[in-house]
Amino acid sequence: MLIPKTYLLALVLSCSFTLTTCTKRKRLPSSAYAIPGFNATYDYLVVGGGTTGLALASRLAESASVAIIEAGGFYELDNGNQSIVPYYSLLIPFLGVAPDYPRHPLMDWDRTSTPLSGADGRTIHYAMSKTLGGSSSHNTMAYLRSTKGSFQRWAEVVGDNSYMWDSFLPYYKKSCQLTPPDWKKRDTPNATFTYDASAFSSRGGGPIRVSWANWVDPTTTWLAKALQALGMKLSTEGFNSGTLSGIGAWSNTLISPKYAERSSATEYLKKAIEETEIMVYHHTQALKVNFNAQKKATSVRVSTQGLEYVLSARLEIIISAGAIHSPQLLMVSGIGPKNTLQNQNIPVLSDLPGVGQNLQDKLFFTVSSGITTPNVISIVNNPANSASLLHQYLDDQSGPLSSAGGYLSFEKLPAAFRTNFSARTRAALATLPADWPEIEYIVTGFPSSQSRIPTVGALSPTILFPFSRGNVTISSPNMADPPVFNLGWLTDPIDTELALAAFKRIRVGWNSSAIAPIKTGPEVSPGPGVTSDADILAYIRKTCNQVWHVSSTCAMGKSLANNPMAVVDSKARVFGVTGLRVLDASVFPFALPSHPTATLYALAEKIAEDIISSSGKTWVGR
Repeated sequence: MLIPKTYLLALVLSCSFTLTTCTKRKRLPSSAYAIPGFNATYDYLVVGGGTTGLALASRLAESASVAIIEAGGFYELDNGNQSIVPYYSLLIPFLGVAPDYPRHPLMDWDRTSTPLSGADGRTIHYAMSKTLGGSSSHNTMAYLRSTKGSFQRWAEVVGDNSYMWDSFLPYYKKSCQLTPPDWKKRDTPNATFTYDASAFSSRGGGPIRVSWANWVDPTTTWLAKALQALGMKLSTEGFNSGTLSGIGAWSNTLISPKYAERSSATEYLKKAIEETEIMVYHHTQALKVNFNAQKKATSVRVSTQGLEYVLSARLEIIISAGAIHSPQLLMVSGIGPKNTLQNQNIPVLSDLPGVGQNLQDKLFFTVSSGITTPNVISIVNNPANSASLLHQYLDDQSGPLSSAGGYLSFEKLPAAFRTNFSARTRAALATLPADWPEIEYIVTGFPSSQSRIPTVGALSPTILFPFSRGNVTISSPNMADPPVFNLGWLTDPIDTELALAAFKRIRVGWNSSAIAPIKTGPEVSPGPGVTSDADILAYIRKTCNQVWHVSSTCAMGKSLANNPMAVVDSKARVFGVTGLRVLDASVFPFALPSHPTATLYALAEKIAEDIISSSGKTWVGR
């Protein structure tokens, strides 16, 4: 085809940093953004520029030509301060769960679940990132790693000892760099904590910045006392050394306390644009992966706002579209449950019944009460504080606007709260590793609608390993049509027994003497009248929400012979075809007990190394 001169000029500019005459000038950032509508070929195509996709693509681009296909744009432009300033990450409107949530088509896919039988028949809006940076662009910036026992289980399930903690830790270190907390700016004597600096690289590490916020919400420090009154100990090493136990201040993905801005996966992209020839097709949706007669993935048909064209890969295609959209793209491309594909008149390329199955989604619920301490939202919303808070943030990178962090606690429920567990529940929980916490407790505070109550304090238990399972399927062979997904909340009695026990434990915490000085009035939600197990469970079903940690819909496994529901092997290669991998939370073999962001960065580092080391080799999954 005849290529316009303007396009040739763009190509020259994109490579200009390699010319000997331009060695003193880095590549123009604008050179990395491809002109849509032209068929093109690269060594690797990465479908999805999210948390994992950008990290993986950037590492591959160090030694090969790489293009990223991303349906969204730039969160810095499309979401502004909501994504950049830490405080606002607590209040992003489109994270609402009700179907009438405030829509944001530039950032979110507008996806809603099927009615959930275990959650009072509710349909849940599930925010899914549509932007470069993915969920790292609008999460609460929590950075926590999983446990040593969970990695041992991962290694056993997939038959690969490189997933053991000691082998995986270097990838955690490679992805990020730690900045110690600024104790002077935090200036909260009762909010000190300890952490293990040896869990991070001593030689700089990778693009993601990790630190702690420069301000502490006073409400969270008091609610942490309620957890201590329940017998939970303060963590002595933090949540990044392979242990999740006790109470601690979570670390954040911050561009250091010096600047107090979000650090996201775009840190990888910025570095890659300067140092490699990476290319980005933004506002471009992948429609289908194409294969040759030998079942090798060769290209992706894409659409940039209705303009369709084809991008080809010499070596591999990696799908990184998230736990809901990755299985959808596999299915419309002919990989998935045979009956599902045939019902949509999609030719079956690889019959993988596990595609879209095994969905695990953590959920939380809240027990709240009135307290007298101020909370971050009321402080910021007070017009009398506006000027001083803005001055603190812009001039000193401190104060409430600099903070999105607080306290978390992890535990296995103590014996006193396990007495009503069924034999089935006891047996199932006993299969989890000894260091695997069953419950995470989140502490927050928000303004009250009652004048006599300054703040509503919230203690929120989260079920970290749901035994309930959901699924993802398709309603058509067209990626433009939304996937159909069932979150499966509270459909397994094990989860309801855990929820009831955690609810009762939190009530004990609310009645402890440790927080009596700040507690005011009766329980706000669900209220003192809710006492029976039936009423408590009904409340939980009506009010539980997600923590946006959905996973395992394209789960890793040793082989199809070992696990017929596996979708990818331990190197993220899709079974039954060649040249195709999936890499995001969908490939977790099970829901991890930690927040996923840190592990996704590390997993991207690991798989990038696998890809580079195996470049040019042929593999066929069985």
